[in-house]
Amino acid sequence: MGVVCWFAVDQPTGWDFAVTQRAIHSLRNGTDPYLNDIAAQNAYLQTAAAQRGDPRPFVYVYPPITLQGLRAIAAAPDKAVKFIYWTFYVLMVLAQLLVARRLAMPHEKYVADLLAPLPLFFPGLLLFDSVLGGNIAFILFGLIFLAAWRGWTRGHWAWFYAAVFLASCVKVPYLTLLAIPLLSAPRQWLSASAIAAAGLALFAMQIRLWPVSFRNYLQATNRMFSFNHDFGSGPAGRVGASLAALHLPSTLPSVLFYLVASLTIFFGLYRLSRAYRRGYLTREQWIPLMMVGVLLLNPRLIEYEIFPFTFFMAIIGYRLIAATKRPRLTGAIVLLVWVAANCAAEISRVFWRNCECALLVSLFLLGYRQVRRVAGQNASLEPAAAYLDATKVVGSASTV
Repeated sequence: MGVVCWFAVDQPTGWDFAVTQRAIHSLRNGTDPYLNDIAAQNAYLQTAAAQRGDPRPFVYVYPPITLQGLRAIAAAPDKAVKFIYWTFYVLMVLAQLLVARRLAMPHEKYVADLLAPLPLFFPGLLLFDSVLGGNIAFILFGLIFLAAWRGWTRGHWAWFYAAVFLASCVKVPYLTLLAIPLLSAPRQWLSASAIAAAGLALFAMQIRLWPVSFRNYLQATNRMFSFNHDFGSGPAGRVGASLAALHLPSTLPSVLFYLVASLTIFFGLYRLSRAYRRGYLTREQWIPLMMVGVLLLNPRLIEYEIFPFTFFMAIIGYRLIAATKRPRLTGAIVLLVWVAANCAAEISRVFWRNCECALLVSLFLLGYRQVRRVAGQNASLEPAAAYLDATKVVGSASTV
């Protein structure tokens, strides 16, 4: 109902999809999509829109290999492309919500039903209309989540690796999602390493296959930071944005910070994943926390990349509140703070990014402590449970 109301009030839609459409039109006309968008950005600076501070135009920032796919799509009529794209888009958005919803614990059914639609309006728990943008990430994450569900429930990860490899052709940082099978199932190191190597090799090969396009692609990617100032909401991105705002070198410090932070997060998750594989944690207890941790491994987090993980953030928050001595009072206070944060984030985009980063990091750290405590409690109960079982067997034998 909310999405329908958005459309009814003439809400802007499809701004990310429009970038892809422009790339298709550029290819039809025999021109370079990267250079065309960069020229449009330069022209924007001379317009009244720039003086008013209107949103700056974006550039096509996907690797040259994606242009080969767009050339095939360019042969189809625009209306057919839009209809197929948006139909598949809606299905993949729903797939993400349904998969995430099924990872709540049985006694959380009622709360999970209330939280399930939350990502549509509050990606990352903060108000934003990113779902209307039409970014291809929503389709990619839909495929990845469906394949991950098959891995979690049936132990078959081949489709997941195929989905991540496809996603890395569009967005190379999505190779970090290969941590999911490593943290969910045994004996996945070889497969995950092979897909990571293949994805990086394919990316590197494009330098030789399409050298001119690749150079323009790098220039367009640089514009995301230098022109759009879009460093994302991840911890490393906020470090880079802060340094850039102070006119200090930002690339090397943010990269080093990312490496240290991501390795620390992965090491902590991997240690705790052993408790999951030993049976001390259920799938519903482990995966929401694990997914938020994997999200933080992405070097640059944008709203549409945080969207699929929003339900996990929300359910972790609910569990933290429910574990307090006075959950109703705590919940009321958290609700007031959340509303105030959303009001502030709606006014300032910089605050939105900083608040999103704070939410991600704090929920992960607090959730990690809670899940580790649960794992420790379950591990300590195992010997006692085994002793009771043995006692029952001995007692039954004595009675006989």
